[in-house]
Amino acid sequence: MRRLYLTLLAACTLPLSSCCTVARLFCGPDTSEWVSVDYSSPELAVRTFLEALRRDNATVTYQSLSDRYRAKLGLDEAMARLAWPKIREQNPGLHLAGYAEVPDASFDPDNIDLATMELDVEGNKIRLRLRRQCQWSVRYRRPGNVPAAARNAETGYPVTDIASIIEVRPVADDVEESNVLIKPLFVPHPRVFEIPPSHIDFAGVEQTWRIDGLEMLQK
Repeated sequence: MRRLYLTLLAACTLPLSSCCTVARLFCGPDTSEWVSVDYSSPELAVRTFLEALRRDNATVTYQSLSDRYRAKLGLDEAMARLAWPKIREQNPGLHLAGYAEVPDASFDPDNIDLATMELDVEGNKIRLRLRRQCQWSVRYRRPGNVPAAARNAETGYPVTDIASIIEVRPVADDVEESNVLIKPLFVPHPRVFEIPPSHIDFAGVEQTWRIDGLEMLQK
């Protein structure tokens, strides 16, 4: 089963073929579906994962896995990048998973943070398990005359229990409004003594969906 996990982690075998090989000028715009990196729902997370397979993108494939699943596989991003070409060469054909239709996810009735989905890949069924995970993050721009490559910075940490960092206070019993309060975020900013509020691009807590397991089902 572990080999199956690693196989699907590095499933691409060939880059997407273009409509012509000599000059894209005469091909016209690419009319294939635009798929952005988005983990805000189970369906979008799976679309992102499949697009990474189709585009032969080891980094996004790795990022599409949950923290728990990465730990289970003993993978880090550097290892995923190194293993990608070899596993891809040894397992031709599974890049076709990138073209699978994405159905609606089925949510676990006992756990709002879990969902499953079954894909049909060239007659083969693959079951994906998905997990919602939480993280706070702050993105900011370093003040001063900073080279573009080092200008933007981000920090953040996983949150095991969203209630530990977010509090929701109803305004009143008969009013359909609430105050959502985020507890203080401790932000280290190396080589920067102060971050002006105007340099904060984003600060908040986000829950996203990631691939938490997969298996090939028996025909």
